[in-house]
Amino acid sequence: MSEIVFRDHVLPSDCLAVRDIVTSTGFFSDPEVDVAEELVRERLTKGDLSGYFFVFAESPDKSILGYACYGPTPCTARTFDLYWIAVHEAMRGQGMGKTLLAEVEGRLLGLGGGKLIAETSSRRQYETTQKFYLSCGFVQEACIRDYYAPGEDILYFTKNIG
Repeated sequence: MSEIVFRDHVLPSDCLAVRDIVTSTGFFSDPEVDVAEELVRERLTKGDLSGYFFVFAESPDKSILGYACYGPTPCTARTFDLYWIAVHEAMRGQGMGKTLLAEVEGRLLGLGGGKLIAETSSRRQYETTQKFYLSCGFVQEACIRDYYAPGEDILYFTKNIG
């Protein structure tokens, strides 16, 4: 991982890279993949005003291995949402997710810290995601039953940064 470069600026080519990464995981539906790409486009169009900030993990050959998208939660003081964190399937299990999360946390510390909120589904398919957040120091703080569909809850994980 020492050769990985992290960058914050978004390039037009990141639209396709994000689509590829999110699709490679096998976790997300087509509409969810569309949303992931849409956030990149929103950032390209509106810049900081979009409220979406990115960290991309790039290999020496400029391939995007993973990324995170986060932003300030409107109408809060120092609360941030982690909208997406995804690693290409070929890189899973190598610590890239934790490294990306650490990059996000470092950027939030530079802004004075705060609370980081991540949400995910209660579906069995997302158990590894839930364990990931817990292993990174998040706590499960809330659950809204039947949020996505009957029997599929939304789980909120939070972590204090700084």
